Amino acid sequence: MTMPVTTTTTAATVTFRTATTVILAASLVFVPAASPAPALADARASTVAAGVLQDLADELRPTSYRRPVPGPVVRPFERPAGTYGPGHRGIDLDVAPGTPVQAAERGRIRHAGQVAGVVWVSIDHPDGVRTTYGPLTGVRVLIGTEVERGTVIGLVAARDHGEPDIDRGLHLGAHRGGTAIDPLSLPGLGPPRPTLVGEGGWWGADHAVVPYAPWGGGRLGGVLTSPSPTAQRPGFATPPNANHLVVVAGLSSTSETPVLDAEHLGIGPASVTSFSYARDGEPYRVEDTWEGVEVAARRLEAQLRAQARRQPGRAVDLVGHSLGGVVIAHYLLQLHDPYDVELPPIGHVVTIASPLEGSDLARAGAALVDAPGSGAVLRELWSAAGSLPGRAGETARSLTPDAPSFRDVASGSPALGAIAQAWSAAREDGAEGPLATGTRVLNIVASRDGLVGADRAALEAAERRVLPGTHQGVLMTEAVREVVWRFLAGQEVVESPGRLATRLGAWYGDGLTAVSVLAGDRAAITDVTLPSLPVTEPAGSSSGW
Repeated sequence: MTMPVTTTTTAATVTFRTATTVILAASLVFVPAASPAPALADARASTVAAGVLQDLADELRPTSYRRPVPGPVVRPFERPAGTYGPGHRGIDLDVAPGTPVQAAERGRIRHAGQVAGVVWVSIDHPDGVRTTYGPLTGVRVLIGTEVERGTVIGLVAARDHGEPDIDRGLHLGAHRGGTAIDPLSLPGLGPPRPTLVGEGGWWGADHAVVPYAPWGGGRLGGVLTSPSPTAQRPGFATPPNANHLVVVAGLSSTSETPVLDAEHLGIGPASVTSFSYARDGEPYRVEDTWEGVEVAARRLEAQLRAQARRQPGRAVDLVGHSLGGVVIAHYLLQLHDPYDVELPPIGHVVTIASPLEGSDLARAGAALVDAPGSGAVLRELWSAAGSLPGRAGETARSLTPDAPSFRDVASGSPALGAIAQAWSAAREDGAEGPLATGTRVLNIVASRDGLVGADRAALEAAERRVLPGTHQGVLMTEAVREVVWRFLAGQEVVESPGRLATRLGAWYGDGLTAVSVLAGDRAAITDVTLPSLPVTEPAGSSSGW
């Protein structure tokens, strides 16, 4: 595919801008203020100097590109034989129409419009490279404007472009001095390389990040799940994409509860936000998680709007554990509007051990405390246990059986029924629904989860992987970090259907269903369920089934 080539921003231009910035900063800092109010003049000069020095720091930041979309490369760069010779002047990234396209690096918009009937955007970058993106629709930038890396510039317009069945997804081109170059040769776009400076690099005496040993996925044709060691260190030196990560913890968590160490994924603290269940978004307590899925989802929406104000156009990835995954699903499927410019685009959603189709243990617990006669006794015992010292008392105080969130995650709840219906509708609506901009969803299931069944932790027909571990233990594994990183990066994720874990979970769930029925929940008889056997996990690793 041939793209129009014009003159590019040169390194000399960048050097001149940098030199000018240095001179201006020096003049502001060292030239005395000629003013009848020296203190005020000095304060103003210092403020301006601080801003100029920040611009200088931004100017000197090493150039580092990121993929504009999460899809894998389906057609590589093919160097043309000449200016007009055959070849492929860029790479094709396989993504669905409507996927948000982000600027690969900061720069100035050179072109935003049609070329031979197809909409393209070109960006001139500080290192003299020009990148091109297309075919696009819904372009959100204007010629001459400055954009930051990760700014959404438009949406992928069509599945195919150029040669049918060969050119598909987004075409990303790169030129330097009027010559087409392989985009994967740009720093940050190809395979991660050891470096001592820049994003994803290592400073001073830090050791290089050693990748995790590849996780084996399913065994024996998917019947069993490969084990995985506990993650003791980062396994990735660079982030999987340019998106901002929002992490949502589970029921009875607090602001201090760890979910997934983003630094293990190569994601720095500035690109991660932990969701707060509190009304004001401040640090939250256990009780704040009890208020129900709808309430939490509304607060997630408010916090995402705040994120969009901080970084307009930057896409967000959502990762939730347990109740957190249900909250994310409710938000995505019932509250998110992909065409609302005051909300960030949602790139990826990952749920981990989340009762998306319900927890049979929660249903049985609710049925027992609601049962005539015995229910009152159980409530008194629950309340008395809260006064006990140690783990028993802490567990009893961490939840009340009447908490709306506890009722919402029970199998057969109206909240989960609404999510299931919304998911089915979203899959049918395509470009008109909440997944219109290409949001990808992965449901991770814990193989030995005694709280959420192995076939209760995924939406119908959703992309699903069964990983080794218990409800909490799965979070500690190298496997979950590898799977999450590769999914967020748009790479292939090893298959792991966990058929044995799913079957054992079904039997366990059937037993809990029987408890619910005997306790008086007659509706449970029509809802056969599937949680998994609670097995003590060996220290230092998570074994698979």
